[in-house]
Amino acid sequence: MHLFLQSLAKHLRWWLASLWPGAHPAAPLSLRRLIFLLLGYPLFLALQLVHWLGFLIDELLFSAYRKVEIASPVFIVGIPRSGTTFLHRTLASDSKFTFFATWEALLAPSITERKIIGAFATVDRAIGAPIKRLIQYCITKSSGDFDNIHEVGLAAPEEDYLALLPVGACFIMLLAFPFAKELYSLAKLDEQSEAQRMRTIEFYKRCLQKHLYCHPGKQLLSKNAAFSSWCTELASAIPGARFIVCIREPETALSSQISSLAPARQGFGADPDGSHTTKQFTEIYAHNYTALSSFVADSKTTPVALIEQSDLRADAATVIRSALQGIDLPLSEELDEALNRIPPNPSSKHQHKSSDFLIDPDVIEHSMQPAYVQMLNSPHRSQCLSP
Repeated sequence: MHLFLQSLAKHLRWWLASLWPGAHPAAPLSLRRLIFLLLGYPLFLALQLVHWLGFLIDELLFSAYRKVEIASPVFIVGIPRSGTTFLHRTLASDSKFTFFATWEALLAPSITERKIIGAFATVDRAIGAPIKRLIQYCITKSSGDFDNIHEVGLAAPEEDYLALLPVGACFIMLLAFPFAKELYSLAKLDEQSEAQRMRTIEFYKRCLQKHLYCHPGKQLLSKNAAFSSWCTELASAIPGARFIVCIREPETALSSQISSLAPARQGFGADPDGSHTTKQFTEIYAHNYTALSSFVADSKTTPVALIEQSDLRADAATVIRSALQGIDLPLSEELDEALNRIPPNPSSKHQHKSSDFLIDPDVIEHSMQPAYVQMLNSPHRSQCLSP
């Protein structure tokens, strides 16, 4: 109950603060912003209340989920826009893994909701799946150009940090409320108080246990590019966790990230010129490179593999096989076949130029590049050594 009230207070505080004219330069009250605040966000809050009702029923009817072991999970983390999604969806082709699908993360983080939606889905399939097609159509239309950056689909493997939306601990909400310090601090979890870190990690663990309760006998495959500062806490909280860390040259990674966030900024009516987003994410990236470099260097007993995006583009199959070997994860025939089907030099539809954004080259050179170079020289790096 305490967590519910605390989360509700955060959501309402961000919403009410947004309605104060002129209070937040990065979130001016434009018509688009007002539509989001007065129509979109109340609907979003209503959905979160449904999730909390589901959580309550979970404790009454499905409390056995708390005994579920999160055995040898694989966490794909790293710098955003460094190949994490490609890697995640490639590994997800192995049926031994289970992952959060989009509908599970957004619409059914509770066991109760999954049971109910599953029953309705059975009926929907029996009549030709009109509801599923309608929902997929709405998702496709609302995602717009974002689909070229990150393919969106109900059943697609998705980042499970979206299950943290009910507690206001999902970093993506920073784009809707760029002034919220609690959301900004999620990108620097290692700098939060111990009590804050424990509450967030404990709720996240419960989400993973509920997912595994619904998918018994499977091995968890998780991908969250927002977890660069979470790795040490996750390794401590979930014994046996394995990590694949993806990195990319800082300037192009940051440019790609800022460019990819434009559709979300526009949808939320926030930061019209993008300058605030550039400033925030430059600071976040500087922290992320340092945090990841420290985690990789300090990984003495935690299985860690490191993948640089250029290596992944050059020979994805070889690099992924090397990474799996690096974390002592057996390669199944199913995944081996999927790797053999990867086309050479996979390309992205997302086009961007670093010159389009006011990125400070000095910050990249002094706050990101040293950590990036250190990781390039790490013995954990998985490479294709052929010419």
